Amino acid sequence: MPDEEKKPDVSVEKIEGIPLYLIPKAIADLIKKKGKSVFQIIVERKFHHRYTVKVESFDEHAERVNQEELAPEEGEGHG
Repeated sequence: MPDEEKKPDVSVEKIEGIPLYLIPKAIADLIKKKGKSVFQIIVERKFHHRYTVKVESFDEHAERVNQEELAPEEGEGHG
């Protein structure tokens, strides 16, 4: 519909399965891709000393938080 407001595509830049010593380079590369729109950097440890690095802009972060709030929490709405 023409009256609908289009939402921008939300895609979090993410690199998975990198070793600890490459985290600074991965973060630097992702910041170069995002530019000045970087809001949050998340580093999560996975298995066998491998890490996932995510870089979010403010819009991506807000969209993720909204989606998490909309998801029903376990135990809500029953009985």
